[in-house]
Amino acid sequence: MLSDDDTGEDIVVPEPDWFRRDEEFRTILPRQADRTKLAKGGITDVDSLLRHFPRRWVDPGQFTDIRALGTLEEGTDVVLHVTVADVASRRMKNRRGTISTVSVTDSAGGFVDVVFFNQPWIGRVLTAETRILVSARIKYYRGRVQLSSPTLLTGDGRIADDERTGDTSMLSPSRPVPVYPTVGKVTSTRMHTLITTALDTVSDEWFVDTIPAPLRRERKLVGLREGYDAMHRPTTMDEVKRASSRWAYEEALALQTVLLQRRREHEALSASALAGKEHGVLAAFDEALPFALTLSQKHAGIDIGGELTGNVPMNRLLQGDVGSGKTLVAVRGMLQAIDSGAQAALLAPTEVLAAQHYRSITAALGEFAAESALLRQENGVVVALLTGSLSTAERRRILIDLAIGDIDLVVGTHALLSKTTIFANLGMVVVDEQHRFGVEQREALRQKAGGRTPHTLVMTATPIPRTAAMTVFGDLDVSTLNHMPSGRREITTHLVPLAQHPHWADRVVEVIAEHTARSQQAFVVLPRIETSSPDEATGAPQPGVEDYAEHLRGASALEGARIEVLHGQMPSQDKDDRMKAFAAGDIDVLVSTTVIEVGIDVPNARVMVIVDADRFGVAQLHQLRGRVGRAGDSSLCFLLSYASEESEAYERLQTVASTLDGFELAEYDIRSRREGDVLGRAQWGGTSSLRHLSVLRDEAIIKDAREDAAWLLEADPALDENRALARLIAQIFSTADEDLIEAG
Repeated sequence: MLSDDDTGEDIVVPEPDWFRRDEEFRTILPRQADRTKLAKGGITDVDSLLRHFPRRWVDPGQFTDIRALGTLEEGTDVVLHVTVADVASRRMKNRRGTISTVSVTDSAGGFVDVVFFNQPWIGRVLTAETRILVSARIKYYRGRVQLSSPTLLTGDGRIADDERTGDTSMLSPSRPVPVYPTVGKVTSTRMHTLITTALDTVSDEWFVDTIPAPLRRERKLVGLREGYDAMHRPTTMDEVKRASSRWAYEEALALQTVLLQRRREHEALSASALAGKEHGVLAAFDEALPFALTLSQKHAGIDIGGELTGNVPMNRLLQGDVGSGKTLVAVRGMLQAIDSGAQAALLAPTEVLAAQHYRSITAALGEFAAESALLRQENGVVVALLTGSLSTAERRRILIDLAIGDIDLVVGTHALLSKTTIFANLGMVVVDEQHRFGVEQREALRQKAGGRTPHTLVMTATPIPRTAAMTVFGDLDVSTLNHMPSGRREITTHLVPLAQHPHWADRVVEVIAEHTARSQQAFVVLPRIETSSPDEATGAPQPGVEDYAEHLRGASALEGARIEVLHGQMPSQDKDDRMKAFAAGDIDVLVSTTVIEVGIDVPNARVMVIVDADRFGVAQLHQLRGRVGRAGDSSLCFLLSYASEESEAYERLQTVASTLDGFELAEYDIRSRREGDVLGRAQWGGTSSLRHLSVLRDEAIIKDAREDAAWLLEADPALDENRALARLIAQIFSTADEDLIEAG
């Protein structure tokens, strides 16, 4: 453990003057055009320039024979020492840009094509008989080797840049060569030149370390300057590995510091204690339940009930798979608040979801639900729905009843937070689908709760693995529903590989028809509204919602079926009317985009067809699949895809088809995709993301960082003595509190 008397403080360097910071950046990039290009990628100063790390490194000293390429696994990085045989450039059809195909051969007599996209200078710089080095990544398409993401190096070890600048970076062929993500058409080589120039010319004040010296020593981490050098001009890959550990820890420390700061700020707030009563509506509701709660529902209820009795506001995440009974747990918590004389509110991201929650809550309450205070019986609960589509008179009536305390539980959209909405005694807020509150919204809630902070429960149907939850929701306590209620029947999922069996699509249409003939309904979901040109890689059609609906209407098997479309570009009222009509059974087949991903509950929907399923993520597919089988009846889900059996997309679809376990899918999703998306907009309100930290691989780092953040904040709560870390946190999470409540 670290102690407060740890010695070896960092050398104190004055904070950089902001004018000089801007001046130094302009010195490195004197051309406004270059600064404009980089600004598109968020590079606007020296800090962001130095933190633009390579996406990979290649070792020019390790060459691969062309004939050996077919023996390597997809994703393998290779470097070829080859001779140019031919170069052909052409404009891409139906798209802006160019394709330059460079045919190359090596000393063993092998031939392969290397394809460069949108680099027209390739065709002008390379000529036959030129000796070059090419780094690329192995990819297979229809059994043939392709070289993707190529980087061109000349035979003497220099990276070739565009002919406009003529810029080259002298790098030893024996050292790893950094390959940077393209930003604003600035090539990898140009980026490397700018970064190394910055490392060599900017003043020492840029290298005030974000990680305090005691923590660096305790965790055996390299310093800031050494870390930059190791990433941008390493001599060995071991240096890159050591530096990567430093950046992962830095990210974890910044994140955990923010989360602990938020937790401490929250714990300093005051809430009303909502202890409930022995013979209140909660007790009567529990006694009337026709089924037993699952074990995890009971545990979550104990946690929530206990926190409601305290004066520190509850701040809890309730996560569970589709159908695990989250709403019931939330209702029980709200009933305890109501038994204590307080009001409860449930906020949903859309009017349709708000209406759905209102119906399900009133149905669950049964005889305990009342439409007004005049009709309320003993242990009755007055429930209201407040949305923007209400008439002026109805909205005014509900607002008055809320203000005088005649409404116990209100369900609505973010309109509940408007200045015109006043509560008599708001005690508990439930937020659907993990949407977070910013500083202004928390203050608005405190004002509505008489200066006290209401207890808050955040629900999500997107399961999060334990370490990911600690990373993303470290400022919240977490309850997990990992048991499914009895009587829940499974959804059978089928992967339909249209590349191999295109006629199977007709059988899927027949299955839809068989269900509509039994007065059951079906969803058909597509990734796009407009039909686009066939995919260049697979040649597969890419239909849109409107055209696919017409295709279904023309199918003889679906003659007479009521088929309608739904997508995000429709007027809000039209969308609501269409979803309500589907819920009422007036539509047999709803052809839609993902606007129904977290959408209306239609118990009669038994079939889900997802067209071009490889275009969706694992979590999206799982959520979409959860739209059917809501009444506990056996249901079907079809994943239609033209992805090849050798592709990662096909493997992803196979995984989704093989399990209904949302937690298992969540772990697979995080392992297989770019983990930077873990901190998406739904969590932080901006574009911040994890670039170095793996929430699965780096569990130990996350735990160490949380321990260190607690030690650091104990000694320096406002980070006055650690301004470099404070500045990094401000840069990473600058928009963290801007988000309100919106659909994910």
